[in-house]
Amino acid sequence: MIHSKPLYIAAGSIALLGSVIGGTSHAASPAEPDGATRLSVTGSGSVDAAPDRVTATLLVQNEAAKAVDAQAKTNDAAHNAVAKAEKISGVTVLTDSYDVSENRKDNKPSSWTARQTIQIRARDASALLDLVGKLQASGLLLEGVSWSLSPEHQKELYRQAEKKAVDDLRSRSSEIADDLGLKVSSIASISVGEPLTVRPVAFMARAAMAAPTMRSEDQTVSATIRATVILKPQ
Repeated sequence: MIHSKPLYIAAGSIALLGSVIGGTSHAASPAEPDGATRLSVTGSGSVDAAPDRVTATLLVQNEAAKAVDAQAKTNDAAHNAVAKAEKISGVTVLTDSYDVSENRKDNKPSSWTARQTIQIRARDASALLDLVGKLQASGLLLEGVSWSLSPEHQKELYRQAEKKAVDDLRSRSSEIADDLGLKVSSIASISVGEPLTVRPVAFMARAAMAAPTMRSEDQTVSATIRATVILKPQ
């Protein structure tokens, strides 16, 4: 099994970054000091955290000689699965794709298959995986389980990563300026990386009847900040 490690690039407002480098809060100065030098510098920061949301994707599938019969069986099974899942606190159920297709076989009567995909999401992994095992035992097929960060947790981690990126930007600017025998005067411009949409960590394909057992892998949330700073003689 291969585990991927998602990377989130944070974005956000940098309301107070005028004070990041020079020590005082101010906008970019229109007039540069005599002997000023422009320096382009990048600061980065990252935070590792365990995902706090798990999603299971299950398939309800039934075959019958008539399309209406296949649909009736699938609809009943999906309804029962959703009803069972909704009884568990903290579980969110989403019904996804639905399709009906004809199965043509050589020298045999054709049949019909009706399929319904259901997604079950929760923060309590043990409760969700126990439910998945029970739904498998009732005939549903497990297509996959994935871990992800909830939107509110991502936002919190973005801010932590941004603060580390700001510290890194300040430190690098000061160190480079000092190596050049200069000092930081002001910030001319600054930009923050945009967030990337990343798939959750997928752990498994269609599984056996037993409830799956797994551990989540930490995910990395990163922020990148780029700035042009003005250096002047010490």
